[in-house]
Amino acid sequence: MKPKLLSWSVMAVIAIGGVFALVACSSDTETVVQTVIVEKQVPGETIIETVIVTEKGDTIIQTVVVEKIVIQTAVPGQPATPTPFPAAQPAPQSKQAAGEIIWAIRGVGGAGGGYNARAISPGPSLGVVETLFKTTSADAAAPQLATSWTMTSNGLSVTVDLRRGVQFHQGYGEMKAVDVAWSYNDANPATSVEFGSGDPSITDSGGSWGALLGSNPLEVIDDYTVKITFTAFNPLWNIWFFGSDGLSAGVVSKKAFDENGKEWNVNHMVATGPFELLSNVRGDRMILGGIADHWRKVPDVKKITLLSIPDETVRQAVMLSGEADVAEMSLGVIPSLRRAGFTALTNGNELIHTIWFTGNLWEAQHPTSGEPLTIGTTVHDLPWIGDPFKPDDGNNPPGIDDMEQARLVRTALSMAIERELLNDKVVGGLGTVQYLPFFDVNAPEWNSKWEIPYDPAKANQLLDQAGFPKNSDGERFSIPLFGFEYARPVPAGIADGVAGMWEDIGVSVDVFHYNYAVFRPSIVGRTAVIPWVEFDGTGSRTNHPWDWPRGEQASALSRGGKSHAVEAPEATANYQAVSKETDRDKRIALNNDFADFLFHEQIGIATIAAGKFLVVNPNKIASWDMEPGIRQPFNTPENIVLK
Repeated sequence: MKPKLLSWSVMAVIAIGGVFALVACSSDTETVVQTVIVEKQVPGETIIETVIVTEKGDTIIQTVVVEKIVIQTAVPGQPATPTPFPAAQPAPQSKQAAGEIIWAIRGVGGAGGGYNARAISPGPSLGVVETLFKTTSADAAAPQLATSWTMTSNGLSVTVDLRRGVQFHQGYGEMKAVDVAWSYNDANPATSVEFGSGDPSITDSGGSWGALLGSNPLEVIDDYTVKITFTAFNPLWNIWFFGSDGLSAGVVSKKAFDENGKEWNVNHMVATGPFELLSNVRGDRMILGGIADHWRKVPDVKKITLLSIPDETVRQAVMLSGEADVAEMSLGVIPSLRRAGFTALTNGNELIHTIWFTGNLWEAQHPTSGEPLTIGTTVHDLPWIGDPFKPDDGNNPPGIDDMEQARLVRTALSMAIERELLNDKVVGGLGTVQYLPFFDVNAPEWNSKWEIPYDPAKANQLLDQAGFPKNSDGERFSIPLFGFEYARPVPAGIADGVAGMWEDIGVSVDVFHYNYAVFRPSIVGRTAVIPWVEFDGTGSRTNHPWDWPRGEQASALSRGGKSHAVEAPEATANYQAVSKETDRDKRIALNNDFADFLFHEQIGIATIAAGKFLVVNPNKIASWDMEPGIRQPFNTPENIVLK
């Protein structure tokens, strides 16, 4: 097909790594495309390429200078090889047949289904679903189902070329652009009803999809080309959104959905990964089968049975008896299992657990549409929620408005947390103390000025200053705190521990441990006023590079999906500025300013970071080389090598 002729221009192609398509256009020549492989990127470097466009004729030779802006985005760090642990006894012999493993997990199924709007399960981390890009130790966004991409000069849309010949499981044919567009449109809550399955999407981090794409659907250009249109450029678009270890959405078969309907697709999945879903019995087990002729990697494992065992003591028992070969365990039991001969594996993913003070909604209009936002969380004057639209509500101490009053309360609550004790009691000392959401204290860019010391005396002083003295019973006010338990014991443990520390400064705490599915509608609908322990979002992992954009879930950009249930214009401004900034040093400087804001306002109190480990039986699994963990606690089961 002849390329469309455009007016003469100089075009800047923005990219993150890998393949750059340099396009020069002339009003009297055809478009010439030059593909350049960039092996090494330099922060902030601008490279000038010359493309010679020759029109065969008399004497016309035209030269176009194309400016290529290289955006350096670091690859998350790979964890060091675990140090051999002196075992007191050998691990048991596995009871599984050759080529088969049993994986004991906390729960199977849940609310997930076989398409993105239904919170796709199993996701890319289990090797069933594939994505456009894949994180590796060498490239944060290596092509997977994509082969290359070309971005417009303003960074607001990208055209992705797809791999040819990739087959869906169960004979549903070749993956094409219509499947890719439909799958990701189904993930975005703003497009899932009209352009996806027809269901309102409850996908993983739906608010982040809304921040990136808005209501822009992916478009099919031809059988092997899709166009993605952004509301604002984000250098992590292919790593976090369309990659293997960021958000959980992936490519599934539109044909399987159309032919079999929603109900069938809730419990079945037709995708393209090295494993296929053979059986899904909710609350009991899920069986995956290795694909013998997979286009990318033929797994050594022929069958994986994911067995639902909610009780950790039972998971330990089945590991010790050889009835299971892999299990997720809390940090506190890892040492004893290692002494019993087992191996602990991690992909380097530690979660920064933050107490978010929900209800602090400080944006009046949507950042992209300009539409007025409904804010109902300040109907009642709660000590931890500031109201920027009614700063003088009549009950503030002299010289302190409602925003400052709430800030003093949040700062006092942060000062009352003994983080080292939390680390010891909740995760057995295997975590790290943290002070800010999104920013890891162990990163080289960390500045000690952002640390909040444990100082209950100062906390009491700030609460007095904020106008909340102790009454005759020694109580200042009461506050609820949500730390859900299902599959996540750390948030519950943090909530319980923090409650006691806040009680010590006269704040009465009601701790809730009900299921997250009950709490989620209030944060999606922006009605939540219960602070909660959360650990998700870009930057909420300790290995996320400092220059990555973060904070969209603390912004009204995430309206339409899940967020941290706080919305600050500073978070919006930072996310948008960092997303479009091509210079890495400038992105770091912007994020430093955002860290200053988070430190001052304390709308989120970071507590500890804790990793997740898989315990494996070395008598069954010889090795498992995972890729760096961006978000999911494990990945690449196709790399398992069996004994």
